[in-house]
Amino acid sequence: MTTTPPGWYDDGHGALRWWDGQQWTEHVAQPDAESSPAPTEAEIVAGQLGFEHETAPAPSAPVAQPGLTGQPAVAAQPGHAAAPQYAPGDPGYPQGVYEGAPAGGAFTAATEPRKSSKLWIVWVVIGVVLLGIVIAAAVLIPLLMLSAATAGSTGATDDERAAVSAVELYDDAWQDGDCDAFTAATTENFRAANGFTDCPTFEADAEGFDQNFDDYEVRVTAVETQADEIAVTTEETYTALIDGNGDATDPTPGSTVYHYTLVEADGTWLIDDLYYDE
Repeated sequence: MTTTPPGWYDDGHGALRWWDGQQWTEHVAQPDAESSPAPTEAEIVAGQLGFEHETAPAPSAPVAQPGLTGQPAVAAQPGHAAAPQYAPGDPGYPQGVYEGAPAGGAFTAATEPRKSSKLWIVWVVIGVVLLGIVIAAAVLIPLLMLSAATAGSTGATDDERAAVSAVELYDDAWQDGDCDAFTAATTENFRAANGFTDCPTFEADAEGFDQNFDDYEVRVTAVETQADEIAVTTEETYTALIDGNGDATDPTPGSTVYHYTLVEADGTWLIDDLYYDE
């Protein structure tokens, strides 16, 4: 039985294919610009007999590659024969070699540089950053709007903030029935105009207020300085326990817009007038 030694041989398509000694394999490689020296006959024989690293005199003629035009065939050794020459369509043509096959074959594909697998990490980081921006916007924007609204309601100056504090004290006085707080938040002119010339009168009215309304809340909606006066506008919400005629009724939510006018007296801002939208 004769066998061509295993090695890389021209497959007739400009590429090198591995011959395992019995048949062509699927391993294909592109020939280098400068090919490595072909093994000598002595090295081929040593490989067949199982010897390693044996040095023998070089043959007088070069060893040929099967199918390479213009090269002499491999010299036959005892018990060995040169690899057969094949052409497309001939019986025994190497498997995997076919017209139109991509150059390089499986070997080339295996050695192509792989795309970086770290690209997904970049996209994950970008996604996290964008998500953080969205969350920050969702949290900060409402806070900024609330801050602006609060600043507007509490006044931009010390005097306007003092005027708002007087309105809040006035509201607390009515809910708590506190005559001293009521007096501290209003001018004498205001108390006289509204019939609260003494504490018992105010306290009686404050008690009736407490019995007729629940959940009373005051929200300042605007503050404006007008010459030597400060105007404070509020929206006051409540649950009414009486109807328009003063008769008891089922609890009914309601709201009223009030307009306070405050003046300065002895360095203190006091309520001097009050009316509400009908």
